[in-house]
Amino acid sequence: AMVQDAAVTTAKLSPAGGSNGSVLKHNGSAVVWGQDDAGGLTLPYAGSGSSSSILFRVENAAQGGAIIGTSSGGEGVRGTSSGAHQAGVVGVVSNPLGVGVSGSQVATSTNGTLAAPEHGAYGIHFPTGNYGYLGASEYSVIGWRGDNSAVGGLGSANGVYGRCTVGGGRFAGYFNGPVNINGNLSKSGGSFRIDHPLDPENKYLSHSFVESPDMMNVYNGNVVIDQAGEAWVELPGWFEALNRDFRYQLTCVGGFAPVYIAEKVANNRFKIAGGRPGLEVSWQVTGIRQDAWANAHRIPVEEDKPEEERGTYLAPELWGQPEEQGLTWLQEAGIRADRDRERKDLR
Repeated sequence: AMVQDAAVTTAKLSPAGGSNGSVLKHNGSAVVWGQDDAGGLTLPYAGSGSSSSILFRVENAAQGGAIIGTSSGGEGVRGTSSGAHQAGVVGVVSNPLGVGVSGSQVATSTNGTLAAPEHGAYGIHFPTGNYGYLGASEYSVIGWRGDNSAVGGLGSANGVYGRCTVGGGRFAGYFNGPVNINGNLSKSGGSFRIDHPLDPENKYLSHSFVESPDMMNVYNGNVVIDQAGEAWVELPGWFEALNRDFRYQLTCVGGFAPVYIAEKVANNRFKIAGGRPGLEVSWQVTGIRQDAWANAHRIPVEEDKPEEERGTYLAPELWGQPEEQGLTWLQEAGIRADRDRERKDLR
């Protein structure tokens, strides 16, 4: 009775005026019951507020989701933004055990994205058990960042963890561009691989890295002996600040002479003597890093495994041991438990 007979009438508000799933909307001349062609309820916003203006807010203090989207043929929830570098959907977590944005896929071909306590974000494909996350970077911003400062043993997570056991040109991590590591790099082996200089279309050429138990730097060059039978080798101005414990090697080119180190490195240079005028000598000098970072982070050549890692292997198959004896197998126990739990919860 409080509604006057105008655009909205009591008849239009009556349950008899609509059907299951219908909404009250304006058809251009009057307010009528009908179906929303956009697929539900549309809340247009044409105000002049700031970029942080909120169009629609749902708060839920109880257990469960504030907004739950379910679809049998499309997206459960879709977020779209036409602004430059703006997000369609943003998930913010104030509880360390909460989930910012959770997406799961139990069909056959699509990956989801899940933020969980053990991981910043990961994508999981349940039919195969594969994990993946796609991050892109443009305009000098971070495409993907993983951060973990937890301390512990086998259960500790990593900022970024990649795993691939298939081989055949597949990698746990692939970087197409420069990579910077502010810290120690530990590896089982290493090499460079390039297009083969003699057959670049059909072959690769690989060389192994030069390894040393020391944090060693290698320098070399050629020098010509002067009329006095000597030659000074000038080194960079930072040479002695960076290096210590120098070792020398000399080789004559095009002839023989009893060349030797007449004066060791001092003031960033050393002297060769014992040659004849015009003789070319190849030299090599190695030094051990003594900069502040190296002094604070010496690499232990031999070390006992931590108590929780004893009995495990980095490469169990090379020692005739089962996969379950591998360190990574035990470290990934939490990931496998997450996957199984997610499968169970979502099904």
